[in-house]
Amino acid sequence: MGKKVVIALTVQASSLYAMSNPSQEDIDNACSLSDDNSGRSSNGTLKDFLSNVYLNQDVRWNGVTNDNGYSVAIDSIFNEPESRDLNFFDVTTINGTGGRSGNATAKVKNDSNLVHKLDKYTINFSVYADGNSSKSFHIDPKLAANP
Repeated sequence: MGKKVVIALTVQASSLYAMSNPSQEDIDNACSLSDDNSGRSSNGTLKDFLSNVYLNQDVRWNGVTNDNGYSVAIDSIFNEPESRDLNFFDVTTINGTGGRSGNATAKVKNDSNLVHKLDKYTINFSVYADGNSSKSFHIDPKLAANP
């Protein structure tokens, strides 16, 4: 019934990389999220961006930028351990594939207790400039489980 969902983190890489000590608001303003399953934020903020995912199906996170000479890598996906929050995945940290344009993929657990629940999580990502120099950042969106 469900399908694999791809979540894209698009980053204004050159402007974010140039900031010497960006606040979380600066980071959020330099980023946007989208997915191939009508994901959206009810109020326009990244922390309220909600992707609908499906039991026993993969979720893939990709980093994207339109800035020449820069790339965005998904370093890891971390489940935030809130007491009311169920982890949708078998591991707390989903490691990225590594490199300048790494991504992360994990399968949602096949657990009917997750249906209609929300999972707050952290996307840890790096912006790479020319060469191999990089800076690391994070954002905190949400997932919603569907059968």
